[in-house]
Amino acid sequence: MNELQEKAQRVIAALYRRTHFSRNMVALYSSRTLMRISLGVLGVFLPIFFFKEFNQDIQVVIAIYLTIFGLHLLLTPWSARLLSVLGTRRMISLGILFVIGSLVALYYFPHNPAYATVLYAISVAIYRALYWVPYHVDFSNALDKTMRGRQLATLDNIASIVLIGVPTLGGIIITTSGFSAIFVFSIIIMLLALIPLRFMHHSYERFSWGYIETFRHLFARGNRTIVLAHAANGAQGMAIMIFWPIYVFMLLDEQFTVLGIITSLTTVGVMILRYFVGRLFDTWSPRRTLVFGVIMATTGWVSKVFVQTPFQIFAADSYHNFGRTVNTLSFDATTYEQSADNGRYVDEYTALKEMALSVGRIVMLLFMAAVLSVLDLRLAFVFAALIALCMLVINRSAQVR
Repeated sequence: MNELQEKAQRVIAALYRRTHFSRNMVALYSSRTLMRISLGVLGVFLPIFFFKEFNQDIQVVIAIYLTIFGLHLLLTPWSARLLSVLGTRRMISLGILFVIGSLVALYYFPHNPAYATVLYAISVAIYRALYWVPYHVDFSNALDKTMRGRQLATLDNIASIVLIGVPTLGGIIITTSGFSAIFVFSIIIMLLALIPLRFMHHSYERFSWGYIETFRHLFARGNRTIVLAHAANGAQGMAIMIFWPIYVFMLLDEQFTVLGIITSLTTVGVMILRYFVGRLFDTWSPRRTLVFGVIMATTGWVSKVFVQTPFQIFAADSYHNFGRTVNTLSFDATTYEQSADNGRYVDEYTALKEMALSVGRIVMLLFMAAVLSVLDLRLAFVFAALIALCMLVINRSAQVR
């Protein structure tokens, strides 16, 4: 493990020397990395927490996340208008404070589960509405248009190294000290995430659409392709965030530490695949790379239907996540390029993206809520595989109009 990390660090150092990052990017991504550590120790365990606390009722878990993403969808057009009033830095900071509030609510969950769950869902929805639009606006503006792909790949590698041991740490904390301890740990790290934001510049954007007008653009024919693409990503994300962890947890006889170790090893596996196969992608066209990533993501979902042992879980998850990484990296580079090309519409475009993601998440959750009463949890993986396959026919170069 140490040799792998040292080798990866040397590769990243070489990449960094050839890649320039602005002060805003360093501050923004440092804060985001700390947030990912804070949320990463919970990561795969949070849906399991709700699943266990509510007597393994998957419908309650689905209802919690439907509330979060339903509220997020409704709040995003309103929160985007605050960009011209509060600015991106204040909105991002305020979003982090709501995350902290959601974690505090979970800490007090044993005292009043229903009240804590409602507060958690509302706080997370507000965090998402406040945080993601200004984050992507600042991130898009901070990227160098001459090296977007290289910058995204470098940042992704840095985050992977930092986050390797985080799921294992989370599993150990839960096993030895319970969920209350991990909530406290997560709150402390999240507070630290506020510090780098002090070094960011203030940035203000004018969101030019009204509330109802934003929804008209979301469902407009001219934006249909890009909205479908992000909705497909959102739907697959729900299978990864909720249904896969719960399914694996049951396969592993409810062993938190083992689940954390497998999740960490999956991160290592993806890094190895990225290192050895990444050079091959440099010789391929973006379209060919995207097709390859979609095929890996699709077959990866199918492989998850048949896993039974810890090794099979690791192999299937590594293979699938690598395919999604290839797909996402190509898709994200195009997304940020489109955002920059849209000029003054960067915040409007970002709001549509966030809303489309929520639409996809809501569709997946409603679908699973309808079928889980009679069918197996693994249907989520089959549905996600079909969605991933549909990405082949979606034009990733679509522009927002």
